[in-house]
Amino acid sequence: MILVAGATGYLGSEICRRLRARGVQVRALVRATSAPEKIARLEDLGAEIVVGDLKDRPSLDAACRGADTVISTVTMITTAQPGDSFDATDNAGTRSLIDAAKEGGARHFIFVSFDATNFADAPLVRAKREAEEHLRASGLTYTIIHPNLFMESWLGPIVGLDVAAGKSQIIGRGDNRLSYVAAADVAELAAQCVSSPAARNATIPIGGPEAMSQREAIHIFEEVFEKPFDVTEIPAEALEAQWRSAADPFTKTFSALMLGATHDFDVDNRAVREHFPMRLTSVRDYVQRLAGRDASRGDA
Repeated sequence: MILVAGATGYLGSEICRRLRARGVQVRALVRATSAPEKIARLEDLGAEIVVGDLKDRPSLDAACRGADTVISTVTMITTAQPGDSFDATDNAGTRSLIDAAKEGGARHFIFVSFDATNFADAPLVRAKREAEEHLRASGLTYTIIHPNLFMESWLGPIVGLDVAAGKSQIIGRGDNRLSYVAAADVAELAAQCVSSPAARNATIPIGGPEAMSQREAIHIFEEVFEKPFDVTEIPAEALEAQWRSAADPFTKTFSALMLGATHDFDVDNRAVREHFPMRLTSVRDYVQRLAGRDASRGDA
């Protein structure tokens, strides 16, 4: 039995789907406030539903009971509800889930985090770093996955790329190299990590098949959608000033993440290529799918 925390999110639900396709028993941890349609999709996959919250330790003990492996994709940066915070949910909540997994008899904990070394100090950055340290010291067999910037977020409306309006924001000068990664590829890696010896007590980075600048990515959008995009630049100096002056944890975290994206963030995919058979999704694949085209006809 594999428990997936964060199961109603896109990444978590995709991990559930891929595990169920392999015939694996899946238990999906959802909140009492989770959208009914998302829970229904998990039930349609054949996942067992368990209600809990990372801030409620007894609910985590019940959820982990009988699970061999626990996978956590939880972050509240885009799904915050009353009572959530980076400290209470991403940090203390994840550490509580790790403890519940260990005490419940789980043997393996897979944590989808990110490489905090590329980002300025912020509540989410500290939360992920401290949760990773807690997992490494827990005695559990661990796998920590470090995805690069998700295409779905960093090449989408969240950071100002509006396909319909033909507009995009450039963070910094836009010429730094980034290894944008597809959420589906991260889900596939997590699913393979369940049984792969190469995932045992390992931290595994994953990015797309090629690094490119923001400007190169926008050029692909222009080619595929056959229209120019109006580009607005956000200077790194403005982001740094926002980060330094931010008084609330969300602004501090968001500006830190944006500031990090102004630097080179090129991932070494050697471990993925050597041990985890998959075809990594390119930016062109992703954009062509957005446009409703068959990516196999492209030059990705």
